[in-house]
Amino acid sequence: MSSSQPAPSSSDDAARPGPEESYREFRRPVLALALCTGTAGFLDAFAFLRYGTFVANQSGNLIFLGIGPVGWHQDWPASGASLLAFAAAAGVVSWIRSLPGRWSPALRGLGATALTLSLWTFLNVLLHYGQHGPVSRAVLAAAGGLATGAFTTLFVRTAGVTTTITYQSGTVVKTGGHIVRWVAPGTDRDRARQASLLGLLTLVCYSVGGGIGAVAQQQQPHWVPAWGLLALVPVALLVRRARVGT
Repeated sequence: MSSSQPAPSSSDDAARPGPEESYREFRRPVLALALCTGTAGFLDAFAFLRYGTFVANQSGNLIFLGIGPVGWHQDWPASGASLLAFAAAAGVVSWIRSLPGRWSPALRGLGATALTLSLWTFLNVLLHYGQHGPVSRAVLAAAGGLATGAFTTLFVRTAGVTTTITYQSGTVVKTGGHIVRWVAPGTDRDRARQASLLGLLTLVCYSVGGGIGAVAQQQQPHWVPAWGLLALVPVALLVRRARVGT
């Protein structure tokens, strides 16, 4: 097999695994994907219930930005703050991951996520989880957006299949397509089955994480972001220690 990279495919799922393929970055990538996706859902549910906006589901925030100014969602400034912070963190951390260095891209992404989650935890305690008014909720939504924006850079592909741990609209679309190809005759059914199961796992973990987040925000709302920080510990233990090649 030639070591040269083929021309990019028009389909992400058909593309050859690159440096950000999670099987190259994690020893148990499916387990790491499940842990991270569940944590993202956990944090997103907490933010929505306490700040009135999402920190991961940016499609929902775009809706809030549309209906808020016409009087249907008073916390729409927090949605804008979350969206901008998410985009900034995703861009900056993706760039940091691409730089050459001693540490693998996965470790650098986890480090950035841990740093932003720590900041979010500090502000969440300081501002009493948004109870001081709309300004505090906007600040906390921005802090949450920074953390989940960093989080989303950790997974791009798993076994050559596009995977994400935050926004799941694309996962729903892709999983539906993969399931159809799985059951349809005359297709690569083994690959479609693998992609379908990965998509379903991601969706279930995000939903279950959201349910846990809803319960947690009633018990210890000050420390919910810190629980997300603790979830990174087992993920870090799954990172391959060798540098990822290019």
